[in-house]
Amino acid sequence: MEGEKFVIGILRETKNYWEIRTPLIPSDAKVLIEKGIRVILQPSSSRCFRDAEYQAIGAEINEDLSEASLILGVKEVLPSNFLPSRIYMFFSHTFKAQAYNMPMLDTMIDKKITLIDYECIKNASGNRTVALGKFGGNSGALDLMQGLGKYLLMKNISSPFLCQGYGYMYRDLADIRREVGKIGDLIKHNGLPMPIVPMVWGILGNGRSSSGVQEILSILPHQILTPDQLAHFDPGPKAQFQIYIVIFPINKLYQRKSDHGFDRQEYAQSPFLYESVFYQKYAKYLSVIYNCLYYETKYPRVLTREDIQGLEKLLGICDITCDLRGTIEICHKFTTPEEPFFLYKPKDDRMYELCKAHVQGSLLYYSMDFLPTELPRDASAHLSHCLLPYLEEICNGEYDDELEISGLSNDLIDATHLYKGILTQKYKYIEDLRNRSPNAVPIIDEDLREIGRIIRECPQLASDVDNSKYGQELTRESKIALIRIAKILSGN
Repeated sequence: MEGEKFVIGILRETKNYWEIRTPLIPSDAKVLIEKGIRVILQPSSSRCFRDAEYQAIGAEINEDLSEASLILGVKEVLPSNFLPSRIYMFFSHTFKAQAYNMPMLDTMIDKKITLIDYECIKNASGNRTVALGKFGGNSGALDLMQGLGKYLLMKNISSPFLCQGYGYMYRDLADIRREVGKIGDLIKHNGLPMPIVPMVWGILGNGRSSSGVQEILSILPHQILTPDQLAHFDPGPKAQFQIYIVIFPINKLYQRKSDHGFDRQEYAQSPFLYESVFYQKYAKYLSVIYNCLYYETKYPRVLTREDIQGLEKLLGICDITCDLRGTIEICHKFTTPEEPFFLYKPKDDRMYELCKAHVQGSLLYYSMDFLPTELPRDASAHLSHCLLPYLEEICNGEYDDELEISGLSNDLIDATHLYKGILTQKYKYIEDLRNRSPNAVPIIDEDLREIGRIIRECPQLASDVDNSKYGQELTRESKIALIRIAKILSGN
């Protein structure tokens, strides 16, 4: 078969040391190998499946992936690691013209790479077929509980949420479910502290990440409320022994400015006709918010900085969507498993570390942008199973001529950002977005290319610099990166 000549390479992840997922698990690699396709993996001691597990099913371990025509990763790739004229598949985070990834995109253009982005693979109905949002919802739901435990304790309130760890501390989702069950037992038998009763948990959106949050919260003793019940429900004495969960579909969050109606297709095509009603109608009743809304800059924010100032009941926000200054405007930075939370004080629009003492008038904020990696084995298995049929399809494609006659399905063609280093027709709008964006980062010479590489190697740099205006000290890594950039600009 034609696939016998095809070699698939698997990258070692380099975005940060927490990223230990893999796009292809051993059992699925075995399926490809049995069909005559070679699989080569860069060695990794951190990957959630060991090198020996791959070798046992016939895969090869080699630092050099130059024999591979198709190279798979999970998250962004360092520009210096790209091999020219290859097909790459990974979550590139470029289709919104994200400025911090434009140096990477420029490198792929220079090296005539074909880029297929997992995030944009959709079926004929327009639904994503390769998505890990559920696992982000699972781990985010748990992590916020842990953060709430510490946050409340700093307010001299002891709660059942102190009694578990973060998502990455558990082997898999089954372990997390058991742990949350223990918290549920504490709530059911001992109750919640009265200062936070009734505890109302709002979930914005009803997609995959929302379903992941719901899966975890539903393990706790709970009652489901509709958005319209919020203003009128009477919790009664049972409120101390359960939580309340409210799911907000998009038609409850936004309304047409002219007549207060909602049409999903019109909202997607002309979002400027709509405005958020979340603050006016619902937000003041919530103790906790999970943001699971898809966001692009064309969409209205669900909560602005000014809105947050009026939410006295709100304890914390878990921003699973996690777009900087996106759906929720106060998302100022991405956090990490080492420091997953910050405190935000609406009155002065300032962030503080969640550390030694409570900051009066602050709320808890969680904005980690790679949540599924906290469940690496579950997320990797799901990603791999979703990709397997597409990988076989790519291995049998012909790439001498135009993309449209390559033999690839529309699912893959429509997810192809670059074909041999040229933006495909569907994604040419990225050029326009870059030209309009003051934050776009064009690569015009080797110095700027090197600066782009430094920025990619220090993903916290942008948020650290931004946070410095609040008097927060730069991390050591960011200081080193800035010194390196300064030397380039000064010609030293």
